[in-house]
Formats: sequence, C-alpha cells, structure tokens
Amino acid sequence: MRARDRRYGKSFTKTRVGIATAALAGGAVAIAAVLAGSHGASTAATSAAYSSRAGNEGTVLSSVMSNWNGSRQSSYAQLSRLTQARQFSQAKHKGKMVAIQRGIVVLATKKFLILQSSNGSLHLWLLSGKTTFQNVSNTMAGTQALTASTSAAQQAMRSGNMNPATSLLAGSTTTAAAMLTPAPAAQTVTVQVANTNLTVTVTVTRSTATVSQTATTPLNSMPAWSPVTFTQGAWMAPNMVARGDLALVTGTRSHWTLKAQLVLFAPLTTADVGGRAAVPATPVTQPTAVATHW
Repeated sequence: MRARDRRYGKSFTKTRVGIATAALAGGAVAIAAVLAGSHGASTAATSAAYSSRAGNEGTVLSSVMSNWNGSRQSSYAQLSRLTQARQFSQAKHKGKMVAIQRGIVVLATKKFLILQSSNGSLHLWLLSGKTTFQNVSNTMAGTQALTASTSAAQQAMRSGNMNPATSLLAGSTTTAAAMLTPAPAAQTVTVQVANTNLTVTVTVTRSTATVSQTATTPLNSMPAWSPVTFTQGAWMAPNMVARGDLALVTGTRSHWTLKAQLVLFAPLTTADVGGRAAVPATPVTQPTAVATHW
C-alpha cells in the first residue's frame, strides 16, 4: 500500500466561552450531527446506548492491550477475529470495562480522538502519553486487524484498493470523501459523554476546525466544568493520526470516559476515495451524517 499524504493545520488559539449543556438520562451518549451550507442547514440527532458483548471479548481485548509490546502479531490476529465488533463494543473483564471501536477519524487533537463508526455512532477517546499509535497501512496482518476482513485487507495490500476497507469502517467512500475534502459548508458534530459535564462540539469549515468543550478531559477522574474553545487545522495530526483516517481504537472506560490504549490506523487521501483535493468554487451543502440508535 502506498504512503498517504497529510494536511496539517497551524492555527491553535484558545478563548474562554460559556456553553450550555443538556442533561442526558440513562447510560447513553447523545450525539448531534449538524452539517450546514450557505443555502441552509440539515440536522440529525439521536441517542446511542453503549453496546456490550458477552463471552470472551473482554478477555481478548485485555490480552491485546497487555501483550502488544511482546507479541504484536498475536495481537493483530486476535483483533482480526473480533468480527462482531464492527462499530463500538465494550465488555467486562476482571471488574474493568474494556472497549473497542472501528471507524473513521472525525478529529484528532493532542488530548482526544473523535471516531465515527460505519453506523454513524460517534465516541470520544481520551489520549495520554501511554497511548500507542500504529500505522498498519503497510502490513497485511495489521490491516486485517483494522478491518476484521481478510478480503478488504487483501485488496488494500495487493492493489491499493481502499474502497472495501473504507466501506467497512466509515460506512461509505462518500462519507470518507467528505471527511477529506475542504469545503465552505460547515460540518459540525457534537458528542456528549453520558453522566458527565463533558460535551464536545467540532465545526469544520474549509481547513479549520473550531472545537468547543464544556469540561476538562482528565484521565483518572470525572470531567470538571471548564468551558473552552480553540481552533486548529482540521487535518492536524499531533499523534500521526488525522481526520479521515481509518482507525481501530481499544482501551478502557472509567469515570464514564473512554481512555485509548492502542490506536491502529491507515491514512486515507482523496485519491483513495474519490474526493476533491481543492476547495470547491461554489458553496455546497454536505450530506447529513445520521447517528443511529444501537
């Protein structure tokens, strides 16, 4: 598979703002996706409950994270067999909640990733100095682990055809192209983390992402109310991972937030999925991203 190019943003300014939040009942993550263009706005919002898996999924995920440094090939093989975890899934293991998500990166910052799965569900994963990032685009075993599909991995590795892998993780090449293409039509997603004060809203216009969050993102305690807004390049890759990349994230959940321990990723470009590399001359309204209930 050929190396993928990157787009990097340079702007990073921070201002304090007041942001209103909405209460969320039960164990669900509220997701609002708003994609607006110069001719109006389209909105879609649903609640997405956590999906739990029984059986040995918790054991597998724990093994993958524990043995990554000593047996990477074994970890790849175990992840490739988790075909039931096509979107987001979590399971208990020895009293700890472990989780996995496959999808496409909506935004990458120094402190968190927002990942959107093929069914439209979005989750925010906190990052730390202990999070491991691995580009698997040049390895068959890694791409199989990423996609949980031998066929998609073979097509990616043998001919550079990323369409099957993109459809599995992002839902469609159209979704991926919209992530990779700068456009004057604003693309906004909002993720509210259940049972916390943390709501993160990301608005991408052309090549700039404006991020507003209502609370802190601590790794070992509950988020604390502290509204802040900052801007950065939409395709900035502080940990090598950028908007539009296909990714698998696995980690743990505590204090109602997800902590990423391992991130496997494969960079995409507009050439892979048929998007436009340049800003369109005429403003357009992007397709609405719908978060489904699961």
